[in-house]
Amino acid sequence: KDTPEFWQKFADYRIWQKQGSIIAGAILGVATGALFGLVFAYSRYKIPSQNEITKALVLAGIMWATLFFIPFLKYPANPPTIGEPSTIALRTELYIAFVMLSGLGALGFSLLYNKIRKKRFIVFLGYAGFIGLAFVLIPSYQDKITTSMDIVNGFRMVSAITMTLYWIANAVILGALWKRFQPHITREQIQ
Repeated sequence: KDTPEFWQKFADYRIWQKQGSIIAGAILGVATGALFGLVFAYSRYKIPSQNEITKALVLAGIMWATLFFIPFLKYPANPPTIGEPSTIALRTELYIAFVMLSGLGALGFSLLYNKIRKKRFIVFLGYAGFIGLAFVLIPSYQDKITTSMDIVNGFRMVSAITMTLYWIANAVILGALWKRFQPHITREQIQ
């Protein structure tokens, strides 16, 4: 394997792999940004604040918690070399299922929250119980971590910081644009 042809193919593969990661990240960013914009458009009037950026930050915090942080507690980010190659599909399916459960559960419990007039704290307890049940019922990753935990924990910390900054940026940009263009005001209201 230690031939110039091998190393050229390896270098070409790594370039393709890095470019693919950038493209996948861009697609994910656009998709979650669009989802954030849609949810904000439908729920902004329910978020208590007069400032659009504050409203967007509140919603971004909720979405960060349900779509990133809660799944991260169950399935923390690992460097690409962690885990058996044969379990990649299973690990991906488990993670996506947990993100969907958390997100759809939050949506369902928010709809319930809007219907209840008294004792709304029960909705938060219901969501916590729902997620707790999901934590217990959905299996954990079984792959052993053979790399230094310093590397793994550093990767996890950088992943958490990156996702936090992403959601903050989403909120600030959307809130500023919403404040500037005010799409919630119709032409009839202006005239």
